[in-house]
Amino acid sequence: MLVGLLVSYANSPDYTDEDGLRETVASYRDDSNLDLTEAMTLVMPAGSLLFLWFLSALARRVGSRSQVVLSSGIVFVVLTMVATITSGIYAVSALNTDTCEVGPGTAMVVMLLMDVAYAGFIAAMAAAAVLLFAVRPAGVTTHAVPAWLGWSGFVIAVLCCASPFTAWLTVLLMALWTIAAGVVRMVRPPVGE
Repeated sequence: MLVGLLVSYANSPDYTDEDGLRETVASYRDDSNLDLTEAMTLVMPAGSLLFLWFLSALARRVGSRSQVVLSSGIVFVVLTMVATITSGIYAVSALNTDTCEVGPGTAMVVMLLMDVAYAGFIAAMAAAAVLLFAVRPAGVTTHAVPAWLGWSGFVIAVLCCASPFTAWLTVLLMALWTIAAGVVRMVRPPVGE
């Protein structure tokens, strides 16, 4: 998921400045950009589905807050997948059909889809904040997860609350936190496993 996010961000045209329309058209006329976008449109949902496996293990660790962790994590996965598919659907269509020609008119549709995808990531990060706020007490009080993991999740959750301004960063931080929590899960199994 982290690789998909990094590649997607690096491959996205900057459509917010003066030359945004021209840059979007140029980006979507380049077949290599379309290939990369299509690949990431497949990788990101796969990574999000793998997150569900991690989520079930995390929920077992946090005990009494497991329902909050599971439900907010599922909402996070669904919204991340919707945002990813929304941002890549035009590239997939342009690459695989002859009826979807890239031009200034269709580039406006691309720009709208990227705005909708960004809104999806903002909503996903709100769900991630709930998940991370629920994990923190397990790290601080019960030590089911290391305290540093709970506190780092808390910091990311606070940043997620400002997601209209920080969604591009918090999605990456959430992916890094997931990797760290997964490593902790493998290295430090809970008592009884």
